[in-house]
Amino acid sequence: MANRVFNFFYNIDRAIASLFGAPPQATISAEIEKHEQNPVAEAAEDVLNKLQSNHAELAEDRATRLEAADTGKE
Repeated sequence: MANRVFNFFYNIDRAIASLFGAPPQATISAEIEKHEQNPVAEAAEDVLNKLQSNHAELAEDRATRLEAADTGKE
């Protein structure tokens, strides 16, 4: 059951990110990492990294690996 709940929220996260122009594999956290020079993104990254060490960086890495798998470049 916990896995289903995680997947639900993960997919909601990806859907919201895509509404703002992110690729389908990216989450909000991955997009925050991409735009870390932006003061708002930097503040959001600080909050996320308090929840999990290197959260935004890990999210961007995961999105990159998913995109590579989807395009056959893994």
